[in-house]
Amino acid sequence: MGILIIIILIFLLLLIAAGFWFIKMSLKATPTRKEDVLLPKTCTDEPKPGNEKQLQFIANRTRIRAEGAEFDKTLTPVEIVNKSGLKLFGRYRFNDTATHNWIISVHGYRDDHRFMLPYIMRFFDAGYNVFTQDNRAHGLSDGDYISMGWFDKDDVYEWLDCIVRMDPDARIIVHGVSMGAATTMMLSGLNHPAVIGYIEDCGYTSTWNMFKVCLNRDYHLPTFPLLNVCNLINRLRLGYDYRKSSAIDQIKKCSKPMMFIHGAEDDFIPPSMCDELYDAFEGKKEKYLAPFAGHAESMDYDPDEYFRRIFDFIDNVIMQG
Repeated sequence: MGILIIIILIFLLLLIAAGFWFIKMSLKATPTRKEDVLLPKTCTDEPKPGNEKQLQFIANRTRIRAEGAEFDKTLTPVEIVNKSGLKLFGRYRFNDTATHNWIISVHGYRDDHRFMLPYIMRFFDAGYNVFTQDNRAHGLSDGDYISMGWFDKDDVYEWLDCIVRMDPDARIIVHGVSMGAATTMMLSGLNHPAVIGYIEDCGYTSTWNMFKVCLNRDYHLPTFPLLNVCNLINRLRLGYDYRKSSAIDQIKKCSKPMMFIHGAEDDFIPPSMCDELYDAFEGKKEKYLAPFAGHAESMDYDPDEYFRRIFDFIDNVIMQG
């Protein structure tokens, strides 16, 4: 009996240690992020000879990231201190043509505003005022741990208030990619009065489901009991619950139109999550499954088609709003 108790205690200690390791590995901020964000974002994808679609994707991504780095130089920096006392950094630009239409683009996991520069550059060229930022624990913004969109939704809400202070008549579209898409959907349930529509690109249904996929696929580990222990530790240390950190629950509260985008070949966040989110959303909606695209690659494979569909959606939102 004593040996059994010892074995159980050892197992529990190992389980708790694994939980702390997983949280540190997956959510601890990158130590060099504040230095990294000062460098241009480049394309690091390896070419696959003979794969013409992938080679075109690399050419597109290389070109538009270089253009985005130049566009970054034209943006005006802004900072706020959020309700948690964290200093957050953003960038914006008023369009040369006077307008009250804005697009804010939200980056993904372990990225920063640099990833969104090609997007907001295209939005700016189409006549919109643009805004992007470094989320907490990313880029130049404060924060030690990533919240997978849950606290980021509140930060973006504060950025929306910042935009409204600059332009009281602002009409804002929120656009996000990957974790930024999850943030966008989580934010949608708060129904900020200045927001007229949402665009989510390859977001996940919930933090719990995202980590479940990662554990099962990448580490060949069952969800129970490790994810349950991680969630308990996360609730105690970081203050949020993986299950409650749910995009699919938040979009059910949303009162504005939403566009759902996903790469057809996404092997990181399954396209089935996009289908589940689309089906759960009860408002006006559009869906675009981008051919050939992997995770966060829908724009890079065919920028013209990506933005054609987005601008069609936005035009309809503006006309109806």
